[in-house]
Amino acid sequence: MLYSSPVADGKTRQTDATHWVALADARDLSPSEQQDLAAWLNADARNLGAYVQAKSVYQALNYRTTAQNERSTAHRSTPATTRRLFMGSAVAAGLVGLCMPEKMHDHFVMRHRGRQAPQQYVWNGNRVTVDARSGAYFSSSKTKNIMQVADGRIGMEIRRNQTWISAGALKLAGKNANFDIKLQGQTIILSLYAGTMNWLREAQHHAITSPQVFHFSKTKSDSSELIKSHPLTRDASLVQQAWRNGQIILNNSTLQVAVEEFNQYSDTQCLISSNSLNQRKISGSFDLLKIKDFAQAVSFLLGCKTKYEKGKIVFYV
Repeated sequence: MLYSSPVADGKTRQTDATHWVALADARDLSPSEQQDLAAWLNADARNLGAYVQAKSVYQALNYRTTAQNERSTAHRSTPATTRRLFMGSAVAAGLVGLCMPEKMHDHFVMRHRGRQAPQQYVWNGNRVTVDARSGAYFSSSKTKNIMQVADGRIGMEIRRNQTWISAGALKLAGKNANFDIKLQGQTIILSLYAGTMNWLREAQHHAITSPQVFHFSKTKSDSSELIKSHPLTRDASLVQQAWRNGQIILNNSTLQVAVEEFNQYSDTQCLISSNSLNQRKISGSFDLLKIKDFAQAVSFLLGCKTKYEKGKIVFYV
């Protein structure tokens, strides 16, 4: 006769509890799901304990409710229905190549699937900003933090402990650094605003300094290649970091570029029906979530017309 081990049962119970907590946070449970949850809780007294524990961990990882975040004056939007924060033991497996600490006490996934404002969190004293349609895996020990970028754009201010960063085959390490890392097609773009980081390549450490932008190839091999780099001025750094606070600063940018940026954050999509408008230039500072204000500004600055349809704003002449 085969018996299930207490360890296996505990892991299954923890997985089930995490599933229910994450599902209830993502959306309202259907009547049948509520019945299934109630049945699961009543099936074993230990299930309730696992559910309460998973919920407390889940809420602890929502850094917007911590005392540190409450003291922060940075702008942020917290649309509860679109937040996605999932935990799973599979995260650790994906970080083996980054010199895993001997004992991990914290591992989870932070992912934003929909069009929404960038979200800010505090992770072990470091500030992390997750862009729309972006995600990253996080692990940490008492002395080491690890972040593996899965997709999109992640901003980070490293303030405590050495941190290891992975994006595709690119591996970095740094302390006291401020940067954005973005996966764009087959390219990884690192915008290093402050501090120095080490590029870990072929068992060697190559120091890269700020303020600069680095373009790396996104390959499936063991290491990425540096394609190009260029320095960042102070003004350019401020412009590039504006997204973290839900802003976009346009400096003689084409309307096409501006529209592509806004469309990442809103279910209302902007369209340009006239080819002559695509390359028209626009400047100004805008709130990424106030797309109608942007449309009105475009109409005024470029002298074009706008048509509002269901889920669309069309620019035309």
